[in-house]
Amino acid sequence: MIIKSNSVEEVTPKASSYPPPYDMPNGLSYRPLSDAGGLTQYGVALETLHPGGQSSQMHWESLEDEFLYMLAGQLTVIENGEETVIGPGESCCWPAGKAVAHTLRNDSGAPAQYLIMGTRDPRNVTTYPGLDLLHRPEGYTHLDGTPYPDGTDGS
Repeated sequence: MIIKSNSVEEVTPKASSYPPPYDMPNGLSYRPLSDAGGLTQYGVALETLHPGGQSSQMHWESLEDEFLYMLAGQLTVIENGEETVIGPGESCCWPAGKAVAHTLRNDSGAPAQYLIMGTRDPRNVTTYPGLDLLHRPEGYTHLDGTPYPDGTDGS
């Protein structure tokens, strides 16, 4: 299946899907390319992180590999508290099960664009170090497994 340039609608969420008090303003937009092609085993999105935006809370995945490839602009990648600026042609790999908490921040005055790819394992658990927050297959929970009362499921 061929997916033509700009044929996949850009999604701009109003806010993150995290439950309070961990919700955060949205700083990105994306085009879900693999969804448009019907892929189910891994996801690929063309993401744009806007100036001043942060992609997510610091996190790592138990069963999902993640890969990022920079196309345009600059990003500050934070891994376990260490900041590194990357630009076009550079990439990041976050293997499943390795406790390397990461997030992206755009400290520049211009949008940053990149491809983000990851496996999709329905059993995956996302850990957010330093927060009373896990994302389990059934949705967001406290560290003790108690669901957040608003029923936020991360979708």
